[in-house]
Amino acid sequence: MAYSSLESRAGKLTIFFFFLFFLLALSLFRLQLINGNYYQNLSEKNRLRVINLDGPRGNMLDRNGKFLAQSRLSFNVTAVSREKPFKIRKSFKQLSSILNESMETLETRYKKRKAGVFHSIILAEDIPAAQAMEIEEQVHMMPGLMIETKPLRIYPLQESAAHLVGYTGPQTQQESEEAELNDYHASDWLGREGLEKIYESYLRGHSGGLQIEVNSRGQYLKVLGVKEPEEGRDIQLSIDANLQDYAYKRFEGKRGAVAVMELQNGGLLCLASSPGFDPNLFSSTRGRKDVGKYFQDEFAPMINRAIQGQYPAGSIFKIVTALAALEDHKIKLDTTANCPGYMMVGGNRFRCWKDGGHQRQNLYEAFAHSCDVFFYTTGLAAGPDLIHHKALQFGFSTVTGIDLPGERAGLVPSRGWKQRKKNSGWFDGDTLNFSIGQGYLLITPIQALGMISTVATDGTKFKPHLVEKIDGVDVAARHSSQFPVTPEYLQAV
Repeated sequence: MAYSSLESRAGKLTIFFFFLFFLLALSLFRLQLINGNYYQNLSEKNRLRVINLDGPRGNMLDRNGKFLAQSRLSFNVTAVSREKPFKIRKSFKQLSSILNESMETLETRYKKRKAGVFHSIILAEDIPAAQAMEIEEQVHMMPGLMIETKPLRIYPLQESAAHLVGYTGPQTQQESEEAELNDYHASDWLGREGLEKIYESYLRGHSGGLQIEVNSRGQYLKVLGVKEPEEGRDIQLSIDANLQDYAYKRFEGKRGAVAVMELQNGGLLCLASSPGFDPNLFSSTRGRKDVGKYFQDEFAPMINRAIQGQYPAGSIFKIVTALAALEDHKIKLDTTANCPGYMMVGGNRFRCWKDGGHQRQNLYEAFAHSCDVFFYTTGLAAGPDLIHHKALQFGFSTVTGIDLPGERAGLVPSRGWKQRKKNSGWFDGDTLNFSIGQGYLLITPIQALGMISTVATDGTKFKPHLVEKIDGVDVAARHSSQFPVTPEYLQAV
C-alpha cells in the first residue's frame, strides 16, 4: 500500500515536470520562432545608437563676400528615450552638478519633449565647450546621455539686416508630424522670415548620422556606419553690407525704411527697416525666451516697413499726376498755373505748403518747388480716373514680387473703391488730395523706389531682387519691361 502511494506521487511529479517542460518548450517556440524577429530587432535597438549629424545651412553673403548669415558649431546634451528610468535619473543627478541645473528641471525637459526620429531628447542646448568636454569625459558614468553637435545660425549685422535675412525657428506640431514626408526630421529648424524663409529649399542642409555600437552599460564600442551630412547652398545677394549697416544706423531708433537700387538690373544695394530686432535671439531655444519683447513693442519692430509699411506717397506722386495729364493732353509742357498759396474748391481752402504761394509756375518750376497748387490744377484737369490708371501702370496697388515674404500691395483709390468702402461719391477735394499723393492713397517704400527707378532709367521698369547667385550660379531675376509713356513727357518730368 505504501508502495502504491509512492508510485502515485512519482507519477504526479512526472506529469508536473512534463507540464513545466512543455511550457518552457512553448515559450522557447514563441520567443524564437514566432516573435524571434521582434526580439532580435529590440536587442539590436538596445545595442545600437544613431547619433544625428545636422547638415549646416548655407551661408548668405553680400555682393562683396561679407557674411550676412552663417552657422557655428554648438553642443547639446541629449538623452536616449529608450534608456530605463532609474538609469536616466542616476545620470541626471551627475549632469545637474555639471550644468548647475536642478534635477527637477532636467526631468521636466525629459518628460515634456518628445523624442525625435533619432530617438534622443534635448536636455540642454548650446552649452559652453568646457562643459561639453567635461560631460564627454564622464559620459561612460551617465548611461543614456550623450553630447551632440548642432550648427547654430548667427547673423553678424544683427538688427541692421534682420528684416532682410529673417531667422530660423523650430517646427510646429503639425510640421513635426509631416516632417519625414517632406524629408525633414522633427528636430530640424526651418526658415521663418526673410530670405531664410523664401530660400529655405536651397539654404537647408541635409542631416547625416553615426550608427554606433554600445554595450549593456551604454558605453561606446565602435562606429558601425557613417552618413555624412550635406551642407546647404550658399546664396550671394546684391546687397552691400556696409551700406545696409550705415543706412540702418542713421535712424537711431526712429521709424522708417531705406531702399536703394542699382539701375543696371534691379538688384537692391540696401533694404533697411527701423526699428529692427536681433535675429540671433531666434536662433536658439535659450534666446527665444527673450523675443517676446519684440512682439509687445509699440513700435512694431517685427514689421518690415520697406515692403509692408503702407504710407501716403506725398510729393513724389506728382510725377504720376503730371504724366497722366500730359499723356491725355490735359496740359502741355508749357502750361502754367498761378499759386497764391491756396486753392478754393467746394468752399474749402486747399493750401500750398508755402504760405505766400509760388506765384505763376510752369511744369519745370512746379517740380523744382514742389508747388501743390500747380498740381491741384493739373489733377483737376486730368481727373481721378486718368491718375488712377497711370498709378496702376507704375505698379502701385500691386506687389513688386521682390524675393521676400509678406509684401503688401498698398492702395490706389478710385471712384468705385470709395463708393464700395466709404459708401460715398468722389469729390473734387478727393482729386486734389490724390494729385499730391495724399488722401486715401497708400504705397510701400519698395513701390516708391520702383517708380523713381523707372523715371531715372528713361522708362525701364525693373522687378527688384535680392539674390544674385546660388552656389556661384547666376540666378538673378532680371525682369524688366518698358513703361508705356511718351519719351518727351518722361524726359520733361
